[in-house]
Amino acid sequence: MTKLNRRSAIAGLAATAVAATLGAAPAAAQQKPPIKFGHIAIMTGPAGAYGQLQKIIVDIAAEDINASGGINGSKVEVQTEDSQLDPAQAVLLFRKLHGAGAVAVLGPMSGTQWETVSPLANQMKLPAITANASKPGITVKPWTIRLGPADDTAVPQGIAAFLKKYPNVKNIVITADVREASGKAAADLYQQAAKAHDLKVLDVVEFSTRTTDVSPIALKIKSLNPDAVFVVALIPQGLLLAKEFAIQGFAKPVLANSIIWPGNFVTAAGEAGKNWHTIGYSTNAKVPGDNERYKSVAARFVERAGKTPALGTNISNNTVAYDIMMLYADILRRRGVDGSTEIAKARDIIREEFEKLKEFRGLNVYKMRDTGDGDVAHGILVPDVAKKEWKFAD
Repeated sequence: MTKLNRRSAIAGLAATAVAATLGAAPAAAQQKPPIKFGHIAIMTGPAGAYGQLQKIIVDIAAEDINASGGINGSKVEVQTEDSQLDPAQAVLLFRKLHGAGAVAVLGPMSGTQWETVSPLANQMKLPAITANASKPGITVKPWTIRLGPADDTAVPQGIAAFLKKYPNVKNIVITADVREASGKAAADLYQQAAKAHDLKVLDVVEFSTRTTDVSPIALKIKSLNPDAVFVVALIPQGLLLAKEFAIQGFAKPVLANSIIWPGNFVTAAGEAGKNWHTIGYSTNAKVPGDNERYKSVAARFVERAGKTPALGTNISNNTVAYDIMMLYADILRRRGVDGSTEIAKARDIIREEFEKLKEFRGLNVYKMRDTGDGDVAHGILVPDVAKKEWKFAD
């Protein structure tokens, strides 16, 4: 079974940093054909900020790989496509990237899209890794893995940390977008965890991703007078709820799953978000893995994201996308693949390494589960209103 050597990984990252400082990739990286990766992200629409932030980190990863000599002398190229949060579009784009000669794909992002694309990847024999989809049980081996943790491990860990901080919470309301696959799955997991912790669920209040008026939802939740609210919402609806709660004077603690962690929630919510928490495992200042490397990555991410204020500058789980690129690069380097390797052979090599993978140490430390999903130890984060970024709650 494959377990990456930490000393080798650190040495490789150090070499990357040196090459980046020199500002140019070795000449050999210019002489071989490039290796192309596909990237399917949500670049436009109400969830477009998610993909735009992920593209920043993917570009940084590609630059770091190329600065260290590429992959066995071949430069990396990334072709980013916009799925628009549409599963049908994600399927079309996956087929497009297969035809374009991508050796592997990063994405797509949402649970609904991953649930559609993961079995297709196995049919087409094109490796794919998602960083974001959180619905459990939708990764199809052996051609796909999910490096970002699924909610069946993240939610129980997050709720346990939340209840440790708020031991007097006994009655809760769950509110969720149950029409999106990850939203429905997380709402179900909230109910399971509530039962495990002897919490009383007063109600499950549903809404749609396209909801723009959340005042009836907030009014209903307030009337139930829960000790806390468990939320599953994309950032637009999360922001609407936070501001509506503030208007109505509802100040009970709110726990959201990781969907509001990336992006501009803490920037845009301000004081209205001070009682909110998200399930997560890293901040702009710290990750549980390679913190020295992280400082360089985070600084560049914050600088680039800051050029578009509406995006926010919280690196959050975008670190997973960086690690996916590094995992692909590590596999291909170790197996001697370069841009001249036959595409089907290179893809099959990645598939072979997926089946062996038990642990990966990048910016984060991942333990691979039998489901094909990674797991990272989770806690809860709260907004630092003054700094406009997430911080650990404990």
